[in-house]
Amino acid sequence: MRNFGLIVLVFILLSQTTAAQTGYKENDTTKYTKTVTVTNSINFKTYAYYVGNDIRKISREFIGAGFSSTTIYYISNGLLTESVYVSLRDKKNYFEEHNYFVNNKMVKWENTDDKIIDSTQAAYPDKEKLILKFFEDDLKDAKKKKP
Repeated sequence: MRNFGLIVLVFILLSQTTAAQTGYKENDTTKYTKTVTVTNSINFKTYAYYVGNDIRKISREFIGAGFSSTTIYYISNGLLTESVYVSLRDKKNYFEEHNYFVNNKMVKWENTDDKIIDSTQAAYPDKEKLILKFFEDDLKDAKKKKP
């Protein structure tokens, strides 16, 4: 079971390098008042989206040779409400995952296959901790780049 946790960790680390080339169709209808570029390199970009003075969304995109991914964090009152991860390794290998949070507690985890992962599985708390850790790191970086 420890190896599974390690695999999940590596997967999450890869998910933190993101990409808009995944084909993900975001249904976000929020009207953001500002967008700030947090990081901008050749293959990697991170954006913070504001409503007023509050960061409401962080988007991380990675485009690499043979792999692209996007991670999106939706935020309400400074807390993570949803994490979306999508990756495309080739034209036929698409993966999408959604994780939902209430008061920093993951309440639902589902993936591309519309499979809801049971909260009693050993990987569930590890996944929750990793997402929250990466979110907190990205939020901290975004706050340093105030508009």
